[in-house]
Amino acid sequence: MTRAGARVGVGTHFRYDGETVEVVEMAATTAGNEVVLKDRHGRLLRLSLRELLFSDRATLIPEGPGPSSDDAEEIASVVLGQLDEKDRQ
Repeated sequence: MTRAGARVGVGTHFRYDGETVEVVEMAATTAGNEVVLKDRHGRLLRLSLRELLFSDRATLIPEGPGPSSDDAEEIASVVLGQLDEKDRQ
């Protein structure tokens, strides 16, 4: 299985509860890592990084073109990697 990754840090954009938000601050606390998000109206929201990354309420907005986790089809390397030797030939 192949994995894709994306940098999450200050300046990363997400869609959270239907709003486009930007990470403006990250903090390590005794409860875990937290992020501060700012929406287009300037309102701030603080939540755990875990909530941001694993919640169905949040989706990463990619910085550029390329494969995305919600693509309808698999990327070529995944499809080709599932073929046996005879089919690859």
